[in-house]
Amino acid sequence: MSDQETPAGITDTISPDAIYELLADRRRRITITCLNEYGNLALADLAEEVASQEQNASITEVSEEEVRRVYLSLWHSHIPKLAEVDVVAYCQNRDIVQQSENAEQVERIRRRETPVDEAEA
Repeated sequence: MSDQETPAGITDTISPDAIYELLADRRRRITITCLNEYGNLALADLAEEVASQEQNASITEVSEEEVRRVYLSLWHSHIPKLAEVDVVAYCQNRDIVQQSENAEQVERIRRRETPVDEAEA
C-alpha cells in the first residue's frame, strides 16, 4: 500500500477505499467515535457505549443481552478489522481498546462524511 500525501502534508497510510469500507458499518463508526471521545476503553465498556448509542438510550436502559451481542461482534469482527489497518490496538491481557497510528486519518474522513442525523445521535 503506497502512502498518500494529504493537503496538509500529513502522510496517509490507508487508501481512501479501505477507509470507506471501514466506515460503511455503523458499529465501526460508533466504535471510532467512542475511542476518539473517551480514549482507552475496556472492551466491555466499549460494548456498553456502542450498544447505548445504537439503541439511542442510556447505558442503564440497554439489556445485558444486547451488550453481550455487541461485545461479541466487536471482539470477533470489528476490532480485528480496525486493528488490521492500525486504526485501533487491542491489548487482550488488559482487555483495553485504544486508538492506534491510523486513527486520525480515519477520523478526518469520518467527520467529513458523517450524516447530520447520525452526528447528533
